[in-house]
Amino acid sequence: HVPPFSGIGVEETRYDHPYQDLLIGQGKPGDILRNLLLEVYQKEDKSDWDDLCSRVGEIFGYQLLPPEYEGRPFINCEYIRGIPQRRGKDGLPILDISSAGSGFHQVLLLLGFFYARPATILLLDEPDAHLHVILQRQIYNQLQNIASERKCQLIIATHSEIIIEDTSPDRILSFYRQPHLLIADTERDQVREALKRLTAMDILLAELSNGVLYLEGETDFNLLRTWAKILHHPAHHFFVETPFWHNNQGSHPREARAHFFALRAIKPSILGYLLLDGDDRNLPDREVTAEGLTIGRWTRYEAENYLIHPSTLFRFVEAQNGPLFASAGDTFLRDELLPGEVYRNPLDKHEYLNNTPASKAILPRFFQKTQVDLKKNEYYRVAEQMRPEESATDVKVKLDEIARVFGLLD
Repeated sequence: HVPPFSGIGVEETRYDHPYQDLLIGQGKPGDILRNLLLEVYQKEDKSDWDDLCSRVGEIFGYQLLPPEYEGRPFINCEYIRGIPQRRGKDGLPILDISSAGSGFHQVLLLLGFFYARPATILLLDEPDAHLHVILQRQIYNQLQNIASERKCQLIIATHSEIIIEDTSPDRILSFYRQPHLLIADTERDQVREALKRLTAMDILLAELSNGVLYLEGETDFNLLRTWAKILHHPAHHFFVETPFWHNNQGSHPREARAHFFALRAIKPSILGYLLLDGDDRNLPDREVTAEGLTIGRWTRYEAENYLIHPSTLFRFVEAQNGPLFASAGDTFLRDELLPGEVYRNPLDKHEYLNNTPASKAILPRFFQKTQVDLKKNEYYRVAEQMRPEESATDVKVKLDEIARVFGLLD
């Protein structure tokens, strides 16, 4: 058993095998790294040492020097940073192995165990720890080659996406929920994506929820929660009872599909709802569609466009700065910001609201005129001033779709 690398000491004396085993059991394999290298070097058959040095040179471009212990209190293990082209050191620096990086130490540890402790089965715990992703595939291939040559079975405990990707599904045992072998490439891909994309909170919420809501940001979430409240909509239960939603980071709908694909690796029955802004209408559904994932799109440019209602905005400013500023803002809306038809009938369908980003072109100018200091993530406070009859039909339609996906409608 090779536990994860835990660091290397500056000095290391010679230990007998029982004490080495004790340190391994305590999760301190780095404390016996020099002992392992010395054991390999002192074998009568020097082929193992030569092979180990050759692999280190191939991976890192370093030359490992023979360990020294005779007449010393500690084992001396050094390496040359580079491969001398002639006999001797070629003027290259000689350094103690403790000065190298943790990736170098991890590789030395794995190779040291292979050559110093011949075994029928070798259990490696997180062999990818401390290794850059570029190195992980190379080291994994090396380990497989050595194991094949030495007729040794490798059992690897890992979270590495690289190792999982390079392994046949029928050789991967997942311990999520209950141990089971993977069958298809799709299952392996889902596990890989889950490791890459899911947080511990994602996994916990997936267990507690029927579905996940994908939105383009916190502003959208707060607006939907507020609208669900003022409309007394069944979807309000979702927003107040440990809601499971994923921030789509602006407008990256493909990120939602990848995240949902990963969620299905841990809970195949989970459903999803992806709500896109109207400016994404040119994105084909096929590019974001996934089994169990429902796609919704705002008719207007973005969620903030549904805040454009003169009466709502008047009440909000009046509550903040009084009727004088509210009246000035209303005049500004009517005469400068909005087309006349939009001002008079804000709930009707308007190309202006479908093509104009309210969060950039309308609301900031309106709040500047009325001297209201309101950040974008606080726009839900405007929605709190809405009356049910001032909410556009499209808002209720989207809440209905969310509630239907999450099983909240009777």
